[in-house]
Amino acid sequence: MKRILTIAIALLAITGSAWAQKAMTPPHVMVVPDMIYCKTNGYIRQTTREGVTETGPDYEKAMSEDPTLHSVLVQVAQLISDRNPDIVIVDLLEAIKAANEDELMAAANGGEQYESMEESIIRNSEADILIKVQYDMLKNGPQYQVTYTITGTDAYTNRMFAPIEGMGAPSTSANPVVLLREAVYQNMDAFLTKVLQYYQGMVTKGRMVAFDIKIAESAGLSMNSKVGDITLREFIEDFMFDNSVEGNGTERVKSGATFMQYQGVYIPLISTIRGRQRKQGAKDVAQKLVNELSAKGVNAEFKVRGLGKVNLYIK
Repeated sequence: MKRILTIAIALLAITGSAWAQKAMTPPHVMVVPDMIYCKTNGYIRQTTREGVTETGPDYEKAMSEDPTLHSVLVQVAQLISDRNPDIVIVDLLEAIKAANEDELMAAANGGEQYESMEESIIRNSEADILIKVQYDMLKNGPQYQVTYTITGTDAYTNRMFAPIEGMGAPSTSANPVVLLREAVYQNMDAFLTKVLQYYQGMVTKGRMVAFDIKIAESAGLSMNSKVGDITLREFIEDFMFDNSVEGNGTERVKSGATFMQYQGVYIPLISTIRGRQRKQGAKDVAQKLVNELSAKGVNAEFKVRGLGKVNLYIK
């Protein structure tokens, strides 16, 4: 009887563990062309903010002018789905469409451009990880070969990880989609293992979000102003610690009389939001801070650049 009870408990533990893993929100990934590919082929876009010009990939131009690229990205996404159907593939074209709608709405309302189109696309995708693809076709007489690099990238921080690269076997086929599939196929399992390991690291250690908090001159406040029994600076410090994973990243802060800049706070990937367990992003933590400041009589608003950079203004 004791042996049966032990086995039953073990089975329940295994079932519970399997259910917990199944219940965990899977990673959302979006497959995009690498910046090197975009630069090489002239698919770039410039954005000027506060007098500074930044260059980034023009995903929309690349997808509309290079049908082969679109097919390549779809093929890579299909390889991922074939290997692990639990991974959610985010459609790049849908994210581009949503970003364009945001841009039109902002222009109609007289709003200023505060993020690049790339940042807007990534924000609308709500992807956890970007899969960046770079490839070239080589020709040697009647034969063709494809070289490739595929890199996992944190959608919040742009941190690169798990790069794989290689060269396909020579072939008389000049179809880069077919050649790339054959070349990448054998490395996809190892690549996805690294991607899922990185995502699991976010589950346990949190994901990094940068906060830039500024006080407007019209607010009549400073970081030393009292909010209840503590200063505004202390209030924000306590909030960041309480909403991080064991305070990780909260020590990386610059502050002055009217600003605080957190270079990267590790926020929990999963949190209770409006009474439910949900995947948490930068906007959720920023909204919570705005709500808690409001409860103390301090007005604030925020904007998110991309997915991992919060600009919060105390008015």
